[in-house]
Amino acid sequence: MTARRRIILTGATGLIGSELSRRLCELGYEVIPFRSRHDGHGGFNHLTGFIDRETLEGAYAVIHLAGESIAQRWTEAAKDRIMASRRDGTRLLSEALAGLKHKPEVFISMSGINRYGLHRKEILDEASAVSAEGFLPEVTDAWENATLAASEGGIRTVLLRTSLVLSATGGGLKKMLPAFRLGLGGPIGGGHQHMSWIGLPDLVELIHWAMETPAIGGPLNAVAPQPVTQAGFARTLGSVLHRPSFLPMPAWVLSLLFGQMGRETILGDLAARPTVALDGGFRFAQPDLASALRQAIGE
Repeated sequence: MTARRRIILTGATGLIGSELSRRLCELGYEVIPFRSRHDGHGGFNHLTGFIDRETLEGAYAVIHLAGESIAQRWTEAAKDRIMASRRDGTRLLSEALAGLKHKPEVFISMSGINRYGLHRKEILDEASAVSAEGFLPEVTDAWENATLAASEGGIRTVLLRTSLVLSATGGGLKKMLPAFRLGLGGPIGGGHQHMSWIGLPDLVELIHWAMETPAIGGPLNAVAPQPVTQAGFARTLGSVLHRPSFLPMPAWVLSLLFGQMGRETILGDLAARPTVALDGGFRFAQPDLASALRQAIGE
């Protein structure tokens, strides 16, 4: 491919970034990792305001996945780090892209379905009302607003609203597997809350599809088309592993173990639908949970 097919990727060593990098290289793109908290060539640092604009010049696309991990106890210091890494890091990158002589064709920035809130009973798509009540909704609100400089600068900007990403090598599923393999898994907090999910291969293909589909811009729900309840997820995972999955975990135990982080993530109640992707012609390889779990864990 030509130099215009050069892809700048932040978060390139993470769960999503490493698989995305591998896939894009396989497809013939040149992938350039762009390191966060790095004051030097090929990096940017929201703590100091440094960004390597020279590396950004002339890139075909910029895909921004970097950010402080959500999966930690949310002390006030941790909350500050989580917010700053997403708000300030994204703003630094967005403003730099807008000021380039040769701007990228597209800027894809990670977000999350918590942009819709924490507890919603209806099926949510990209046209649904959003909320900033709760820490994660507040973070995703700031995160998406930080991309405005790029979109106002004429760069097609995609807001990738992600959900639980299924992979046995990282993320939430990896943490669940030991207990479920021992037959100790089960519904959490009653299990009635809805949860959205997506297989890692489908997420990677969706990002590539969004990058190469000029009509796609704004919010894009990165979720499979079949949300489930938490109890349904536990039951399906147990079935795939051929293990019982009926041991419940009360909400108060989860809250004791993980605090606000557990309440806003595992006990959140959000069922999102990928309307923009489906209407745009994207097809999921693993649209149902059982097939996605089998693929993720190699069954």
